[in-house]
Amino acid sequence: MVAALALVLCLAITPVLAGTSPGSAGGGDLAAAQQALAQAQLQAQQARNQVVEAAAQLDIARAQLAEAQAQLTALQGKITSLDAEVTSDQAEVSLLDGEIQSDKQQLAAFLRASYESGGSETTIEYVVDAQSISDLVARVNEISHVASAGNVLLNQINAEEEQEQRVLTAAAEARSQAQAAEQQEATQEVIIANAEANDAELLAENEVTAAEADDQTTTAQNQYDLISEYDSEYADAAEALALAQADGTIFQPIAGPLFTQDADLTLPSGENAQTIDGFLAGTALAGLGATYMKAEKTYGVSALYLVAHSIEESGWGTSSIAQDDDNLFGYGADDSDPAGDASSFPSFAACILYVAQQVKEKYLTPGGDYYHGPTLRGMNVDYASDPLWASKIAAIARTIPLPGP
Repeated sequence: MVAALALVLCLAITPVLAGTSPGSAGGGDLAAAQQALAQAQLQAQQARNQVVEAAAQLDIARAQLAEAQAQLTALQGKITSLDAEVTSDQAEVSLLDGEIQSDKQQLAAFLRASYESGGSETTIEYVVDAQSISDLVARVNEISHVASAGNVLLNQINAEEEQEQRVLTAAAEARSQAQAAEQQEATQEVIIANAEANDAELLAENEVTAAEADDQTTTAQNQYDLISEYDSEYADAAEALALAQADGTIFQPIAGPLFTQDADLTLPSGENAQTIDGFLAGTALAGLGATYMKAEKTYGVSALYLVAHSIEESGWGTSSIAQDDDNLFGYGADDSDPAGDASSFPSFAACILYVAQQVKEKYLTPGGDYYHGPTLRGMNVDYASDPLWASKIAAIARTIPLPGP
């Protein structure tokens, strides 16, 4: 019942001023809880839809990442191929350069030998000295053959130089392409890193969204379950309260180690002013320990009960009735107009002493107008419209410390 304290704040009713009958106070809270649960379930469904959508985006991102990695692999392969091509071209250029140098050396030797043998004049004499037509033709053919050999050698050198230039151009182009591919590779690596970061972010968002949806649903379900439990308990207590009112039931106190709604409120509480003041320090009720103990000693009403009752009804002395009328117990307040009907007192201390006197005479003394036993359960029959009032007061009382040994 401690958890249910925050759900419904009851107002005490003094039947001397206005009699009321218990009624359901939980229906509105239950309806609100049902609405909150439905809203949370809707939000959870929307969150799950977002998770599904995010998962689809993640799949797309992963596919894009795989494509980017494939492009990177292709670029790396292209770079390797271009490097091999450049190496091959450089080897071919070296080979061609050697052939060109060799052919140039042969041509130089040929020309040097021709010059040393007399050049063109020697060639003419060689032709003129022919002894016959057939010898002349043979000598001319021989001279043509030698000239052709020189031309062939020269043409070969030119072809080799042209081939060398083509290979050099191809090597330069391959080297340029390799450099561009290397730059693209660096860019692609950044793209992949970005894609991996996006994947991680999407995954984290999925997990957060799912966790938030689960938390919202769990919270709403817990609230609904709590209020449903309270509502059921409220209905049972209201029925029991109505029966007690109808047949004048007297609830006998039940002794025990804990303060319950069946504890005898006319017995000494075991409290002292110092312990109560320490407990109330920093609240609007601070410094009232001596007054609570005076009420117990003067009227025979448990100070433990009085402290718990005033906390429950006044919100630690902060309610509007407490602040405006110095009324800590909702004394005289009717559910229909609590602020207008509540009794007014000159001080918190005066209120404590007066209410203690009235409670003792009318609720805790046999023959009193509203006596149903000297317990919170007995007081609940006529004092408050909330059938769970007694259990709430008792739950608060159990949290108030007793003096140490």
